[in-house]
Amino acid sequence: VCVFPPVEHWSGLVSFFLVCKRKLESKKEALLILSKELDTCQQERDQYKLMANQLREHHQGLKKKYRELIDGDPSLPPEKRKQVNLAQLLRDSRERAKQLAEEVKELTQRLTEAQGDNKLLRMTITRQRLGDEDVGARHFPAHEREDLVLQLERAGLQMEEMEHNVKAVTDELQDVKAERSVFREKADRLNVELNHILGNHEARIIDVDALCMENKYLHERFSQLQEEVNLLKSNIMKYKTALERRKNSSTYGKSYSSPLTGVLSAKQVQDMLLEEQGCSLPATPQSISDLKSLATALLETIHEKNLVIQHQRHTNRILGNRVADLERKLKTLEVSGLWSLPGGSQVKVLNLPHTKKQQQEARPHCICIPSAPLSPSMPSAMSCQDKSGQMPREHVISCPP
Repeated sequence: VCVFPPVEHWSGLVSFFLVCKRKLESKKEALLILSKELDTCQQERDQYKLMANQLREHHQGLKKKYRELIDGDPSLPPEKRKQVNLAQLLRDSRERAKQLAEEVKELTQRLTEAQGDNKLLRMTITRQRLGDEDVGARHFPAHEREDLVLQLERAGLQMEEMEHNVKAVTDELQDVKAERSVFREKADRLNVELNHILGNHEARIIDVDALCMENKYLHERFSQLQEEVNLLKSNIMKYKTALERRKNSSTYGKSYSSPLTGVLSAKQVQDMLLEEQGCSLPATPQSISDLKSLATALLETIHEKNLVIQHQRHTNRILGNRVADLERKLKTLEVSGLWSLPGGSQVKVLNLPHTKKQQQEARPHCICIPSAPLSPSMPSAMSCQDKSGQMPREHVISCPP
């Protein structure tokens, strides 16, 4: 009785046969590719061998010609002919060229000295023959007079060129002045129109440049305040979450202070660190949890302080730019004649009529740098920083964050 394998086994064998057939075909193609590459490499090898043989033959021919040239020179002794080579000849030629260059420099220096000596000797002979007072321009030699005439002509050309440059610069200056007057009139017209639109106050003309500066400063301050509001909102959400956790823990009958929450005041942290048993806490899960919570709270507080410091730096930069803009504006007013010094006073006063806003701007400016608050309920210290960056102690004031 003939037993046939099951259908599943038969289908598996067929698939395995097909896979082996595909592998065989791929290997056959790879073998063909390798054989083609081998033929290409053999051809390249034959070409390189042919080129090497040609170069070797060329080298042998040049070497033979060089030996014939050296052996055929009768000026060289027999023992020297065997030692001379191309590198030695090249080295000797370079040394000879250096020696010749040094000799040329020395001869040039001697020629200059000789010309100076000849000139001095000629002047001495002329003085001895005519006297010191008679040696003038008419007794110069012909070649010296020619040199003086050439120098005079060059100086005249340079002077004409400078005159043309001065005229061009003067014309350009006049154009710039005319353009400046046009822009000044345009700015005055814009100021008058803007003043008419905003209320027609003839006592104080509104400046477009000042409005642009004020707008830029207010925009920067607004963005800074938005960032501070976002930071305060995040702190409020954190405090709300901590309060809800405490309420939930008190509702379920848990302890109020354990486990610790992520919000701790400075007094609570100081009390926890100054406990008598703080250095010898038992290694219990409760103490480990308390320490982890304390570390988390401290890290969050440090992160908040860093954010506050960054906002303060940005605020100081904005205020510094504002002070610089105001200083440039005051300098412009001083140049235009609207800024004067009264007799015997060190304070600069504007000749324009002072309004309430101008009186506020006339006060000395200070840059307030708030320090990081210790807790949400504690005020922060602000110090007034002058333009030089120094912070005097007598100007420290307290203000809310």
